[in-house]
Amino acid sequence: MDVIKNVLNSEIDRINRQEGRDGRVRINVEFFVNHPWLCLAMLVGYIAVGVVMYVSPYMGIGWFIGFTAFLVFMSAMLLLEIKPVYRYEDIGVLDLRVCYNGEWYFSRELSAEAVQQILSAESVSSWVKNRIESIVRNKGFVDFYDVYDLARLEHQQPASMNAVQLAH
Repeated sequence: MDVIKNVLNSEIDRINRQEGRDGRVRINVEFFVNHPWLCLAMLVGYIAVGVVMYVSPYMGIGWFIGFTAFLVFMSAMLLLEIKPVYRYEDIGVLDLRVCYNGEWYFSRELSAEAVQQILSAESVSSWVKNRIESIVRNKGFVDFYDVYDLARLEHQQPASMNAVQLAH
């Protein structure tokens, strides 16, 4: 289990470094670059609503300023991007952290080097190695949760086997 945990941790660290996952808030301007016509259409829509608000006798300049402030605030919030840090402790946990960073451990596959490290480790049981090879044969890759779950099952298996042996 320790070898698998170390391999998964080093793989997670590599992904975090490679993708710049540090949990910090950044401004992302890709929306403007990728969708310039949509941005222009939103600006035209804002101008149209602003004109209607300005000329309406029951709205006036106060509503127009409030609408503009709200629109600027919401636009700034939508431009913010946070790349959450992947952590070993989040694998298999279903709580509010999933809302923040998703279930990344199901969709991220282990690199071939990490799989090879696990398969070549002497302290990893042959059952886990066989299961990993079977998953790779069937699925074409192995993800973080597959390896985590196999290690967890193997770790729990001897305890349940001992309980059965003590009962007899």
